[in-house]
Amino acid sequence: MPELPDVETFKRRVARQGLRKKIARVTVSDPRILGKLSAQALSRTLRGRKLTLVRRHGKHLLAKIDGDGWLTLHFGMTGGLQFFKIPAVEPPFTRVRLDFEAGDSLAYTNKRMIGRVGLVKDADEFIAAERLGPDALDRHFTLAGFKDEVADNRRDVKSILMDQKVVAGIGNIYSDEILFQARIHPKTRVDMLESSQLNRLYRTMRTVLKSAVARGAGSEQFVDRMPRGAMLPARKRGGRWPRCGSALKVVAIGGRTSYFCSRCQR
Repeated sequence: MPELPDVETFKRRVARQGLRKKIARVTVSDPRILGKLSAQALSRTLRGRKLTLVRRHGKHLLAKIDGDGWLTLHFGMTGGLQFFKIPAVEPPFTRVRLDFEAGDSLAYTNKRMIGRVGLVKDADEFIAAERLGPDALDRHFTLAGFKDEVADNRRDVKSILMDQKVVAGIGNIYSDEILFQARIHPKTRVDMLESSQLNRLYRTMRTVLKSAVARGAGSEQFVDRMPRGAMLPARKRGGRWPRCGSALKVVAIGGRTSYFCSRCQR
């Protein structure tokens, strides 16, 4: 599933290749990805317009449309964005495609159809309506703010990190990396963590995500780009932890398969 580092990569790709280009044509291959929005309404809104600004909040990408409104993109389990030159064959599982007058195209791909493309009037109102918590890498999201978000919560720390209403952007894979680096067992209740552990968790969260973004590492692809000692390259059945060499442990938490080290994460 695309997580914050993946979506930040998509954001930078759009900022570099998709802004200030007039959209000549909009093609919707499967209107189910639009929810209640019609393909005609999407095309009518975007055709002849330009994307002028792109921002990310958690796992959501939002692009400002010149004139009025925002294009919203959520990638679900298997979504992505790819640019390609016309007349090259479009990428597999393309659901929405924007053709620019400049001769290139932007494809929103999604194999499993778990995701959404939409239109909204205001980005901040959309974020509030989705009940998203602070973005994990927002420069205004301080340690004090993090502690306020998780205060008095009796759930396990893994579930808290993945809860988009608490902290936006972290999913199943990067929560494992963060907890591994912070030396915290994923089933530890948040209200049982000491202040020093919360401090370390916050710092580790920011460090891991920033490092992944800087190195172009995603949640499923290019995990080998993570720094030496990272857990993600070994995150598979039969893998061994880079810190101590122990065989990984696998446990289901909140319906998700989680990996941890019983020696380093007590």
